[in-house]
Amino acid sequence: MTRAAFWQVALGDLHQVVPSPWSQAICILMAFLCGAIVGFERERGHKPAGLRTQILICVGSAIFTVVSMSSVLGGREPARIAAQIVTGVGFLGAGSIMRDRYQITGLTTAATIWTVSALGIVAGAGYVTAALALSVAVFLVLASFRRAETMLTGRCSATKVVVLYRADRGKTRALIMQALDESHGRICVTGESLRPDGLSEMGLQYCDRHRDHRAFLATLAGMAAIEALEESPASS
Repeated sequence: MTRAAFWQVALGDLHQVVPSPWSQAICILMAFLCGAIVGFERERGHKPAGLRTQILICVGSAIFTVVSMSSVLGGREPARIAAQIVTGVGFLGAGSIMRDRYQITGLTTAATIWTVSALGIVAGAGYVTAALALSVAVFLVLASFRRAETMLTGRCSATKVVVLYRADRGKTRALIMQALDESHGRICVTGESLRPDGLSEMGLQYCDRHRDHRAFLATLAGMAAIEALEESPASS
């Protein structure tokens, strides 16, 4: 293989240089890899739409694209099928966006779903090297830019808060733990105890510069069984 042919295979349309059905199989396998790269970052951060979801979205988009370009449909449907993929994934992404009284969550998840679907279309169209490079770029955006956001907002100022609540036979604690699971960023439980007056208390450590942490505290403040949130500087 000459150097020119190598770069044509590496950077060009794989369907033009590799015979069917091998080109389609390679494209779908590359879509699997691209979805896994992005999904790994989401799974590592315990985010919605993790590894399996991203792989399925990317592979599904690639399969639709491959079929739309095949002789089954006469190769006349790629643009229409791609438009339908974008529409369908748009509904899927919209379902991941949630709004409560204090914030909107799921925007990054929705954008990731939309982007991974685009990676699947690129891979299914035969541009597997471009799809792989773009998936690495998306991984870096999701993983590295989080640190950049932290730098822009400044270093975390660790603060402790003691949550005083009525136990209500364990129901209130379950609600607090659910809110913790749904919060973004790391909030640490420093201790739990029962007070002489019958109230339960839970110590939490959070960052007062973290917007999602402040929203979490606002969620606790809105619970009827929460009696007080007593803050004090965290010990070093």
